[in-house]
Amino acid sequence: RVEKAQEAVEHVGEDRHLPQILLEVARQAEPVAEKFADDHKDTGYYFLVGGGNLWAYTYLYSMCVLEEMQWLRTTRVHSAEFFHGSLELLEEDTSVIVFQGEDEARGLTERAANFARRISKDVTVFDTKDYPLDGISPEFRGLLGPLVHDVATGRVSKHLERVRDHSLELRRYYRVMDY
Repeated sequence: RVEKAQEAVEHVGEDRHLPQILLEVARQAEPVAEKFADDHKDTGYYFLVGGGNLWAYTYLYSMCVLEEMQWLRTTRVHSAEFFHGSLELLEEDTSVIVFQGEDEARGLTERAANFARRISKDVTVFDTKDYPLDGISPEFRGLLGPLVHDVATGRVSKHLERVRDHSLELRRYYRVMDY
């Protein structure tokens, strides 16, 4: 996968560079991120779903950002395991975040998102297909999913920090106490 990702980066046209492409992702994500944070400033529990090469990012965002940095309760599940029990945790008011990519797990994640929408009135899908990624060949877009979501949800995190008045740097225990 590392070699494929490097090849994807090399396929970016000479007039476009990956940092510029990701800056455009941040610009495009800004209004969505602000609205999500405004709508969810009082949400205390999030159910996150991701799959394929976005599973590690789903896990990271759930644990390292929402839990560690914002002290919010989360559950995270791989889209391939969603229908093996986790679906029973959904209720009408469960805030579900789905990280959708363009790799081999897309069908699994779409299936989980479609089911979640039947139960919950609060399903947010962050999808890499929403971003043009000018200069990136379609065959490589799936590999760049974690980068795209990191940039887009980075904006969500900053807006959650603002609307919740809870610094992303604030910790109770992590690197504060000996353990």
